[in-house]
Amino acid sequence: MQISRQKRTSLRMEMSPLIDCIFQLLIFFMLSSTFLTPAIKLTLPTATAEASQQSPELLITLDATGKIYVNTEQVAISELSRMLQQRLATLEKKVVTIRGDKAMQYEHFVTALDAAKRAGAVHVNISHDRE
Repeated sequence: MQISRQKRTSLRMEMSPLIDCIFQLLIFFMLSSTFLTPAIKLTLPTATAEASQQSPELLITLDATGKIYVNTEQVAISELSRMLQQRLATLEKKVVTIRGDKAMQYEHFVTALDAAKRAGAVHVNISHDRE
């Protein structure tokens, strides 16, 4: 007489789906934590209150055609960093204000921002028009 044995079901927990979830969470947190630190610190002006009408120490103006002006003098993109470095060396406050046209290419804005930081600007302000 043969004794029949019941088949035992495995009580093991499959680890593959758990490992997949852990890796997805790890990738999510690694990617989201890199976006939290800003690359460039900016001082943004507020438009709610009347600010004192002081002329900026150094004004970079970017127009829609891609021309760059330092105060009122037109400057080539390649010469911008050198000119800013010369002008900032003579100023007590190393403050640069960047004013851009709505139709400008943001590539020029980032170039001007990088040039100001490389030239030694302590504060970079972004100017805008009131609506």
